[in-house]
Amino acid sequence: MGKYWLICFLVMYVFTVNGQNTPEKFVSKDSLYNENIKKSKLYGVYIPRDIDDALSKLMELTTPEAREPMKNVDEEVVAKKLHFGLGRWMEYNWNFAEGSRFSHYLRQKGIIYTDDMTRFMLILFHRQVVGHPLDVHKLVKKIVDERTKKIEEERKTYKVISTEVKLNSKN
Repeated sequence: MGKYWLICFLVMYVFTVNGQNTPEKFVSKDSLYNENIKKSKLYGVYIPRDIDDALSKLMELTTPEAREPMKNVDEEVVAKKLHFGLGRWMEYNWNFAEGSRFSHYLRQKGIIYTDDMTRFMLILFHRQVVGHPLDVHKLVKKIVDERTKKIEEERKTYKVISTEVKLNSKN
């Protein structure tokens, strides 16, 4: 009788754990993407492993004089102002669109859109320069929530082009 209860418990445990809502990891079926995420260099440019590596590369690439004006501006303003400068450099050289080990790392965190990746990194870079805590998880949640809200708002503006009604004919 004890074995019966043990088996019932194990079956219920497996179904309970299996049924939990876990976020799915990003998996691409694109062969170029799958090759790119394995490489440390793409087109002669070093690709960071993670956020710390990316921030240290950005610190190397910029001079203290160039970073000084950032200290007097809000992070959202910096993200907007640098989006088409340093942001585009990151997007292009770190291969956010076609995939790289760094863009894959960001996708695994939940940041899927390339513009969101750029904004995310610019805000983190600003926080690094200013000396504020990075709070990566909170920033990821904020960016993902904003994107979700934007998508929902856009869906509300969609117009129905046509509708069809199927008649159920019984012969």
